[in-house]
Amino acid sequence: MLKPSDMMPLIIGFEEQLYVDRVRSYLGDFATANKLDAVEECTDTEIFTALQDALEEINYEFLPQTSYTFQDVPSFHILQQGAVLEILTRKGILSARNTITYNDSGGVTVQDTDKYGRYVNYFNVLIAKYQKGIQLMKVGKNVELGYGGVHSEYLDTRDDGAI
Repeated sequence: MLKPSDMMPLIIGFEEQLYVDRVRSYLGDFATANKLDAVEECTDTEIFTALQDALEEINYEFLPQTSYTFQDVPSFHILQQGAVLEILTRKGILSARNTITYNDSGGVTVQDTDKYGRYVNYFNVLIAKYQKGIQLMKVGKNVELGYGGVHSEYLDTRDDGAI
């Protein structure tokens, strides 16, 4: 349940910053790599919030419900994919809201700030991979936590006649 204290301005601790840095590295979001803008596209707070939202999605939107934290999520790669999808969604909404298309009489078209439209195919591939990864992770964890196991007369396959 979301509490008002959860909505206070974020102070990112040292350990959390390591996760933020790892996502930033995955995205290649560095001022030196962004040749057109020469700035980081996402703030640390935006990346951290995307990580938190992706973790909440993993915990509550895919059954069975879990209570993973950054430290014990079985696959940081899946969490990272979720954070990237969160970022792409947010930046895509912002881009859609702020895009202006201009056509002149000479047939020249200019689209200001429409850099996220190019990410749609990547988004679709990533979301399918992400959802499948979560489902496999949750099924695997559910089987791992199964009580009693599945018993079979074929469990002992030794050939020495021992029971």
